[in-house]
Amino acid sequence: MIRKIAAVYSILIGISVLCMWGMIILTGGIIEGPIQISFHLVSEFLMAILLIISGIGLLKSKKYGNKVFFISNGMLIYSVLNAAGYYGQQSNFAMLFMFIVIFIISLGFIIQGLLSKENLFISM
Repeated sequence: MIRKIAAVYSILIGISVLCMWGMIILTGGIIEGPIQISFHLVSEFLMAILLIISGIGLLKSKKYGNKVFFISNGMLIYSVLNAAGYYGQQSNFAMLFMFIVIFIISLGFIIQGLLSKENLFISM
């Protein structure tokens, strides 16, 4: 059951990241310089794609699902901590709260996976 929840969570977060950045780009909401935002977008899109891949891998009980889950959720933790600081500085407490919740959920899944006797959600 936890495997399925983690899989769906990863897929939904990955899709949400792609949609969020799509909206920001289409509405002209990017304020950073072109080089800075280009590097940032590469890391965000890579994270989102890996989250989706890990979710699919977990749903299909593939061995790569575990490994990619740890990598992608580690990337997610870094990303949401960085975003929480950005939105906190702007006093946007709704976004700050959302990113803190995502951080707690992802960290919980990672800790559960590290403590699991089956090396996360499926046997390796």
